Amino acid sequence: MIYLFTWNSDFLVKEKTLKWKKLFIEKNWDFNLIHFKELENIDNNQISENLLAEGFMWEKKLIIIENFPLNWENKNSKSIEKQEFLEKIIDQIPTNNILLFSSSNIDKRAKFYKKIKKIADKIEEFNSKSSNDIIYIIKNKYLWKIDDTAIELLIKYKWWNLEKTISEIEKLLITKNKINIWDIRQYIAPELEESIFQIIDDILNKKINFALEKIKILLNNTNIYAFYNNLIANLRTNIYISKLKKLNIPNNEISYNLNLWNRSFLVNKNYKISYEKLKNLYINLIDLDKKMKSWKLIWTEEKDFKLEIEKIILKII
Repeated sequence: MIYLFTWNSDFLVKEKTLKWKKLFIEKNWDFNLIHFKELENIDNNQISENLLAEGFMWEKKLIIIENFPLNWENKNSKSIEKQEFLEKIIDQIPTNNILLFSSSNIDKRAKFYKKIKKIADKIEEFNSKSSNDIIYIIKNKYLWKIDDTAIELLIKYKWWNLEKTISEIEKLLITKNKINIWDIRQYIAPELEESIFQIIDDILNKKINFALEKIKILLNNTNIYAFYNNLIANLRTNIYISKLKKLNIPNNEISYNLNLWNRSFLVNKNYKISYEKLKNLYINLIDLDKKMKSWKLIWTEEKDFKLEIEKIILKII
């Protein structure tokens, strides 16, 4: 029997895999449980022996292959070789052996995935595309332990990253019976991306004083160059959206073409800044990077770089 747990939520994939592992041990002990976490580093003979041999003195045997097949970014010659090897033997697995592949964000175009899709008894996909999905997951996992407003704020602070959100909740619950919104504000630092989003939101609505104040606070704990690079990257998305809206492209097409996922709400936002001023802001910030790299601007301290960025932002008023 062959199963595959996959798709974009690494947390949910791992959580379901762990549940299967615990349930198998409860019913069958751990004599016939094999768990491979880095298959590409395992000898082919060992893989073949574990997959094709039936359980010892027991009816069922569970073989978990975690983080495999890999997504396209992590593919290498070793992983491709292992996929080719598994393709040759996977049809020979005894019916009493349960083979579970557990891997998020796999490449569905790959030959090996198509092979699994044909012969798998079941493929389960675990998605968390939006903040609503994450809120639902957290509410179910931490019933009565965290307020709804605290969940929403924490998700924003952690930029809709389920794993990071769960990690922060677990830390707070060590010392607290229930988490409220004030706990989040007092003990949790916003992710850089979320802070950047708020700053850009202020800039595009011409709330320059608010934006500059947020920059000042963020730079107390963040490297100025990391801030600058993230500002550029996020502004680029806003420019694409603004340009496509100017061309009267439907919002749903913009979201799909730019692959915005949980940032699709950006398409529906209306700002006070014009496309032309937004474009000039971006060009001026990029020009700052060019001047740095060509040694046309030399500063003695990071505060000088911060001042240059502030001057560019002030130009849009």
